[in-house]
Amino acid sequence: MPKPEKQVAVRDKRIPHDKVWRILRREGARIHFIGAFGVSVRSLIKLTLSYGTQVSASDRELDESVCGELTSLGADIYIGHEPRAVEGASLVVYSLAIHEDDPELHHARELDIPAISRSEYLGVIMSDYASRIGVSGTHGKSTVTAMLDAIFAEAAKDPTTLSGSLLPIGDTMRHGGKDVMIYEACEYKDSFLRFSPTTAIALNLELDHTDYFKDISELCESFRRAMSHATVSAIINADDRNLSRIITQIKTKTVTFSKRAGSDYRYVITGFLPSGYEFEVLKGDESISIFRISIPGSYNVTNAAAAVVCALEYGIEVDKIKAALESFGGISRRLEYLGDMKNRPVYYDYAHHPTAIAAVISAVKMLTHERITVIFKPHTYSRTKSLWDDFRRSLMLADHVILTDIYAAREEAVEGVCSERLAHEIGDSAVYCADTDVAMALDNTSGAIIIMGAGDMRYIKDTIVEKIRNI
Repeated sequence: MPKPEKQVAVRDKRIPHDKVWRILRREGARIHFIGAFGVSVRSLIKLTLSYGTQVSASDRELDESVCGELTSLGADIYIGHEPRAVEGASLVVYSLAIHEDDPELHHARELDIPAISRSEYLGVIMSDYASRIGVSGTHGKSTVTAMLDAIFAEAAKDPTTLSGSLLPIGDTMRHGGKDVMIYEACEYKDSFLRFSPTTAIALNLELDHTDYFKDISELCESFRRAMSHATVSAIINADDRNLSRIITQIKTKTVTFSKRAGSDYRYVITGFLPSGYEFEVLKGDESISIFRISIPGSYNVTNAAAAVVCALEYGIEVDKIKAALESFGGISRRLEYLGDMKNRPVYYDYAHHPTAIAAVISAVKMLTHERITVIFKPHTYSRTKSLWDDFRRSLMLADHVILTDIYAAREEAVEGVCSERLAHEIGDSAVYCADTDVAMALDNTSGAIIIMGAGDMRYIKDTIVEKIRNI
């Protein structure tokens, strides 16, 4: 008997897709979005406007650049969550970061206005596209999504792409045709179980989102089900220990890639570039070609290999894949070089999981051959508590660690879980300070600087960028 789907909350009650489409295409209909300035939601607002549907949206705090962009496209924006904003709406779409007691969501229910999550709404929208490529994994989703966007664009496939980070084209989405949609398939609260990919890619799988998944077995089961939703194939990194546990259980065609023999595709690093790698991809024993990327971090070879395999499976010419990867310069907040501060290179990275932290530290050591100073803001109390020892071990790989307060996101504080205690357990190489004191704390450190975290790092980043500019 199949395992029933986990019920997240009453707000995830399913609404038939055909009902959503009728609303989307009905003259005079208005769709209201809660959490408008989040990357994923703002992309869906743009797609919705392209159907000619009226849009209103809200968020807690003003983001002037995003607000200006959405307003110029025709959306009505509310700052603050006001119940009146949903009045007269035909449908409400909300980010999963929104709390159950949100006044707009609560008022929508009072008025019996249908409400669905962002992931459920994306699951409806993507059915309008012939091919749907979903990129999932604990790490690397945004990078591989951007690589695939560059490859499909180079091959004149006119993709529509939804990314969790700024694409090299300067936007979080590319609004292309209806033949191909490329998107990030996040596992948080089983979001990717709402999607209907033709091709599902799984890059890696580690315990994360521990406020929702109780253990790695539950997360593996979620990935298995998500990969099984693919109607054409699931592309799987066979080197990943947890993914290898579920490959034979996936109920669709699997295409595997690996550093080792025995997979459908194999990749091998064949050379090192000043800030990148050269690698060969083989299908069975037959060499496909040598590919090059100009971004640091050996994990990006794995990311590029996944993109190459997917593109090959879609019949894209090798020379188009090579050209796109060779010109790919990376994405924002992924080992993004900000400049030098007093002859110290400064990098900005989204790493917020212990494995990603260790990988980024290793990549910068290899790139700079310098001592490493990490500025890190932990993301969510649940993740920090569940992976405490792993965070401590990963951060100890740096020569200096500056820890700032935990970014709570959607959570309440947990007693005993704090950055000050984590710094104490790391030892003499670590200090805790407020965001406003980070620049001063840097004076007692040396080497390359990495600003890390998935939370709001704007103050820290802007302060350091200002110092770079004034030197």
